[in-house]
Amino acid sequence: GADGLQKRELAIIEALRSSKSSKENVMSMALQQVCGGRHLQSVPVAHGLGWAIHDAIQFDAESESALSSLRYQLRGEFCCIFVVTTLFWIWRCFFELRNSLQLLDLFRFGTEACVPSPCKNIGSQDVEDVNLYTICPTDGSNGIHQKNGKALDLGSQVALLFIIVLRLILEAVLLIDGYFMNCETNCIMDLIMNAVALEFIFDVDDVAAFGVLSKRELEVMESHSVQLTWMGTSRWSVFRACRSPVRNWLKLFAVLLLTGMFSGARFFKVKSLHSRAFVACLTNGLTDGTSPLPDNAPEVVFPAPGFCASLLGAFSGLNGPNCWTWRNRLGEPLTNAICSNPGNIADAKWEQLLPMDEMGRQACTELWFGQGVPAGELVPALKYPGSFEPVAFGCRKEDLDIHSIRVIVPFYLTHEAHLARFRCRRPAYGPRSAVWSATSITSDEFIQPLYFFRYSDRSPLELQARSCENLPKVHGCGEDPCRVVTDSFHSTTCDEYCERHNLICAEAFAVSKGRTCAPGHRARSLNCLETQADKRRMLGCRCRLPPEERICGLLSNVYARCNHDPCKVLVSQFDRETGRPTNFRSCTDYCAMANLTCLAQLRVRQRSCEPDPRGSLLPCDDPLPKLSFDEYTVYSQMNASREFETSDEGDGEDEWASELTRLAIIENDSPERVCHCGSPGLVFASAKK
Repeated sequence: GADGLQKRELAIIEALRSSKSSKENVMSMALQQVCGGRHLQSVPVAHGLGWAIHDAIQFDAESESALSSLRYQLRGEFCCIFVVTTLFWIWRCFFELRNSLQLLDLFRFGTEACVPSPCKNIGSQDVEDVNLYTICPTDGSNGIHQKNGKALDLGSQVALLFIIVLRLILEAVLLIDGYFMNCETNCIMDLIMNAVALEFIFDVDDVAAFGVLSKRELEVMESHSVQLTWMGTSRWSVFRACRSPVRNWLKLFAVLLLTGMFSGARFFKVKSLHSRAFVACLTNGLTDGTSPLPDNAPEVVFPAPGFCASLLGAFSGLNGPNCWTWRNRLGEPLTNAICSNPGNIADAKWEQLLPMDEMGRQACTELWFGQGVPAGELVPALKYPGSFEPVAFGCRKEDLDIHSIRVIVPFYLTHEAHLARFRCRRPAYGPRSAVWSATSITSDEFIQPLYFFRYSDRSPLELQARSCENLPKVHGCGEDPCRVVTDSFHSTTCDEYCERHNLICAEAFAVSKGRTCAPGHRARSLNCLETQADKRRMLGCRCRLPPEERICGLLSNVYARCNHDPCKVLVSQFDRETGRPTNFRSCTDYCAMANLTCLAQLRVRQRSCEPDPRGSLLPCDDPLPKLSFDEYTVYSQMNASREFETSDEGDGEDEWASELTRLAIIENDSPERVCHCGSPGLVFASAKK
């Protein structure tokens, strides 16, 4: 059982332990042993501005992962071979148990014995104790020969009883251990070899006898043996009461019943481990379905990196989504990401999917950010906190329904199994998500800021403007850079703390020293004007931009926000949701989109907020530059990412348009105008600067 079910279960437990102990949302080595080896490929595109990323997991049996092995053991051919080997093993054990019980007839052997026909005449010189045997008549006739008195003395009866009990114990142990040995086998060839090995155990005494004794000695043993058949011809036979013809059917029914119970127990155990492994991969090792998500689980739960994309690419008939991430300028962090749209996952054929994979198909469909995205348009992406890897599958913790159904399995080691279930009511991002109805002003109410790329549509305004990156703090709280434990003690309010950094207080709380302050954890609420007097606690604050600046969060198509001012926008030449060129005529037109007024239009260096040496200030109505690029140049750059396409099926024109759009956004979006927008009648804090 080194590679059997116990090892798979221990692998799942180890994957959960390592994932819970890790502070980073990454795929641990233990989880890779459960879900499959991860193969991450990234190819630079657009002259180093971005990366084309392909994240894959191997699903076939050669991957040697627990999930692939369990999936293989649920296939019909494996289950049939297991049932057949179990049936013959139980039948053989019944045969040996019957032979052991028939030895009880030897206690009455001296009173009456049956000698089968034909039999051999043997001389007294061949018999060690003639009182124990009935010698056939010289004419070779059949018959029953009466012997008066007991043939076995008390010592012989005790020895015989000891042998019978020992045989019964050994055969019962072999029946149970042989079953568990087969249960722990995860390959058809190994299953057959184990069945042959178990059969050899019962035949090893015969092999030893034939190898040691001479032919004459074997003939004497055969002649001296008393044939006590299953049907029994002696009225003293212990099986006499079972002479009814129904007996054979009862024996067959008993064998089939045990076979069904043993095979069913293993099937439910394998199905349980398979469902638990699936849930572990769908939650990146946070739980296997037998327990709820831990209290410190992240706000957004992502599957193991590459898991759903690989499942989609392997079984749906569609290409798994590939993602692109890029930065505004060389040397800066990655700020944007998009993913390809393979099509409608829910309506895909999934022809290669087996019944046991249905939960994975349903779960990955529910986690997919591309639900509701029109064909040919791009899919938005979030990122793993602490990294810049784009991901297009995920679910908010509050939208998850993870539970298990407990099944009693009395014929297996743990005596129970848990059939795990996984449901996501709506994805964390994309048109079907709760955050899609929000703007950059309110999106942090649904998803914490650090799950967004900086300039993704709907990323929180404070993240885009980096309003909170210079807040002095003891430590941060979760994935929100504006929620901190301050370095101010006992004499400062959150209102004063935030005001010193041109922000306003949105929340104040007190947290015990050494305790976490992430959202959802226990903390004592305070008023923004209240000081923290308890020396055992520390002051926590969440700051935000003032209302007159937050209104600029309604501006979309943001390439960058300049000088930490959310109202100074370097306008992108592409619509970030559709990938199509924008059609804003001027900054006046752009600001009017959010019911704001244009305060100024600035000419800057391409992809930069730095003023243009030719002069920066322009009239608000000055036309914005139109997008232009050489499609043949883009086509030559496209080859780096086309290697990730795994299928030649589909509409070639759509593939061309999709690839063209992705690289056009990365390479050719070179804005050079900053629109400074504002609300009339209000004095901006940025103007004071």
